[in-house]
Amino acid sequence: MVNPRGKIAKLLRDYVCIRIADLTGVDIGLFEFDPDSTLYCFILNADEQIYMRFGGRDDESAETFLNAESLETALERGLEQHEKQKAADAPKPKRPDPFFPRDYPDIKNDEIAKGKCVHCHHLGQAKTKMLQGQGKLDRLKDMWIYPDIKRLGVQIDPKKGLEIDGVEGVAKDAGLKKKDEIIKLEGQRVLTFGDLQYALNMHPMESKTLKLTVQRKDEEVDLELPLDKWWRVTDIARRAGTHALEPFPEFWGKELDKSEKRKLGIKEDEFGLEITKFWVKTNAQAAGVQVGDVVYAVDDLTTIEYTTNPTTWIRLNKDAGDTITIKVLRNGKKLEFSFKLKARPW
Repeated sequence: MVNPRGKIAKLLRDYVCIRIADLTGVDIGLFEFDPDSTLYCFILNADEQIYMRFGGRDDESAETFLNAESLETALERGLEQHEKQKAADAPKPKRPDPFFPRDYPDIKNDEIAKGKCVHCHHLGQAKTKMLQGQGKLDRLKDMWIYPDIKRLGVQIDPKKGLEIDGVEGVAKDAGLKKKDEIIKLEGQRVLTFGDLQYALNMHPMESKTLKLTVQRKDEEVDLELPLDKWWRVTDIARRAGTHALEPFPEFWGKELDKSEKRKLGIKEDEFGLEITKFWVKTNAQAAGVQVGDVVYAVDDLTTIEYTTNPTTWIRLNKDAGDTITIKVLRNGKKLEFSFKLKARPW
């Protein structure tokens, strides 16, 4: 984007490119996006009618869907949508209610009051703090944002727009096939992975089904996928909004992978997190917990259906002032520690 070459450079000649590094004056009611993305682009016209989104990510990598091939496709489709809009001379869609970063009390009283820039990660933190302060945060519902369609058994080829690269589970049972191209979600046109993930985010967690329309050769095929209770679940431990949740788990850590768990006798679906740091003096550290300990149980729970990260479970199910007990592995020994949870680390 900074130094475009080849076809991308040629396509960008028909665009006016604006880079936003400070979100202070941006209407995030209209320009709603995943604030934990590395790069997020809106393709729109001069009337601020959004044609499509480019960006988003999954749990595996911040750059899974950021590549030259998919950007070329998005830029081409953006120009096509613009020509269609001009030809149709259709009325502009209703604009969402305006909402600005300053409408979050935490941002208003900190970044804006101090004349600092508002960055993407500030949005997630501020939203969590606002909802917590208002007593309106449903931790087991509101934190699962921008879900990943892979959880439904759909693998997207990151270099081919929304072409399906593989299917399994409920997606396969519903009739999706490799080489299908997703073109609609719940009747809404989607042109990029960014569009798809945005539309998924708008789909209610309590919904029992998800309707997809795919292009299969010369035919449009409508399919319906069943959804389980936790279909929106992703690794929210990586999100800034999660870090603002109260209580603080009293330690930070890194989840173990399958092979690391296997070596320690921990099952794949069980808790397994190596404590990596404290940063400040915490109650867990005062109780005797050490860097390098592997947490495998919290309050005698070793597994939960929606996460294998014990810090995530603590944030979603406990309150500041609660006393918890964790079990850890240290040099082949099993140890147990109890401590009280604080609201914040500092």
